[in-house]
Amino acid sequence: MSIRSWWQNRWGKPRKQAPEAKPEEVSKDNLREFVYLDEVSLRSLLSSLKGDLRDGTSEGFNDAYEIEAATSVEASNPLVGKAGASSRFQTSNSTSIQTSRKATVQSWFRDFRALNGIRLVEKALPEAAAVSVETLKRTDETSLMVSSDGLARGELVEFRVELAADPVYHMSTVTSELAGMAEDYPEMFTAGGGAGVLQDFAPVRKVLERLLAGLVPIRAVALDYVVIELDETEYVVHKDLIQDLDLKSEPLQIVGVTELLAYWKDLRRVLFSEAEFTLLARISRTGIQPSWTPVKLADIFREMVPELVPQINAAGKVPFAPQADTASPAMQKMREALTHYASHALKLSGTTLECAQHAELEQLIEKLHVRVASVSDQHSAFKVLHQWIEDHADESITSEQSHDLRENARGETGLTLFPTLEASLANATSQASLEQKTRAERERLLDVEIIAIYW
Repeated sequence: MSIRSWWQNRWGKPRKQAPEAKPEEVSKDNLREFVYLDEVSLRSLLSSLKGDLRDGTSEGFNDAYEIEAATSVEASNPLVGKAGASSRFQTSNSTSIQTSRKATVQSWFRDFRALNGIRLVEKALPEAAAVSVETLKRTDETSLMVSSDGLARGELVEFRVELAADPVYHMSTVTSELAGMAEDYPEMFTAGGGAGVLQDFAPVRKVLERLLAGLVPIRAVALDYVVIELDETEYVVHKDLIQDLDLKSEPLQIVGVTELLAYWKDLRRVLFSEAEFTLLARISRTGIQPSWTPVKLADIFREMVPELVPQINAAGKVPFAPQADTASPAMQKMREALTHYASHALKLSGTTLECAQHAELEQLIEKLHVRVASVSDQHSAFKVLHQWIEDHADESITSEQSHDLRENARGETGLTLFPTLEASLANATSQASLEQKTRAERERLLDVEIIAIYW
């Protein structure tokens, strides 16, 4: 062991490299191109630190000269008529310089990023790798190592990441594009059951589009940092700092919701190419999280529809493939729901069926229970059943009563909001529950409010 290693192991603490002195003139280090920038957050943060901000600067200079000469001669003799001359000279010079809004915002960001001591984690490199776990524990540079509890709500962090959209948004985008192509070129999707798969996912796509409402959830992987555990405490640590240590590490994922209108680039160029960018954000939930809801609006319905959030989170992980072998459980629940609806509707109307009518009702339910592929298919099945009961009932059933009966039937039988996903999710859960549990344990998420994405 060298003297330096012995000293570092005994007394030394890992340090980050001192930043190089940058020249005042423009250099390649000053190059910065934005992909995403939240102007409201940036202005609010910078105003709280530096005071009032101006939207821009403008200068104006105007010169104008106007000379006009006119001469006229008029005689009363109609043979002479009128004579006149007119001359006009006019010149105008106008100069206007107006800084654009985006240029102003970029200058704000430059000023904000130049402030020292405001970021808990910033891009940095260690002077040398830690030589032991004891040396690692003495690290006090938060840009090299920080505990989960130290990642407090409101702290600013900056990471180099591999940017990608959350699987839920990826699925919503893919199904939307495929649905549009299927409408324009239906013959392309006829073979192989592609049209049926798109039809199955149509209700899910529509629900996601409504709930996302202009928001884009992203899930980025930190390139320079990982998560380790020491003494039952999780830490975010720089990869280079632990490269010589035999420690188990897990990837650190940065998750957050961005606004569609705040992107400066086409989403297809940045979110689906797994490109590398720098991400500046503010922590929204303290500590490393095991789970995250990408569709924030879904949380509003958590009490009314408890199964909505987990189904949406799982939607992006379901493969786009027919699930013919797992369709029977969903059909069975549909049969039970129709039977439940019919029995309660007949009881509500005070109707007793004869043997022949009862057999006819069973045949109708057996015919309708296959309509489970989409919400619209289910609605049509309940509508046909309702009409049959109306034709044989002693008293009419109102639309409100029919709605309540239908919802009760869904709740009692477990018929989900996304029936086409139910079979896929049930199959994946039964066959890969251990794998899903392992994946959930591997996920280490840092939930943030994203300010800027740039390179």
